[in-house]
Amino acid sequence: MWLNLLCVGCGGFVGAILRVLTGVVISKSTLVLAFPLATLCVNVIGSFVIGILLTLPSLQANPNLKSFLTAGLLGGLTTFSTFSFDTLTLIEQRLIVTAFINIALNVGVALFACFLGTLVAKALS
Repeated sequence: MWLNLLCVGCGGFVGAILRVLTGVVISKSTLVLAFPLATLCVNVIGSFVIGILLTLPSLQANPNLKSFLTAGLLGGLTTFSTFSFDTLTLIEQRLIVTAFINIALNVGVALFACFLGTLVAKALS
């Protein structure tokens, strides 16, 4: 139990750092937009990767690695709370269409990315 919690914590540490670095890289490489692109990117990437990881049978054999990668790393990387706040901010700024585009992209594209991840994992198995 404690080893599993340690694995989640270590994964979360790495994932959170990757989340911040993703935001830095995206903010330096794109125009300043009234759109939360970094949040969308980490959510789509995380959805794709979890689709792969949770479909691979080999990961099921190691619960500590599974916890490190899924609850830890991907939990620290992806960010539903930031997505929620970004969307609320867009609504408060009366950017209603942009807010709904943000919702549609984060939910729709992330689900599709997860589906693609499962296909990749099945092809690799």
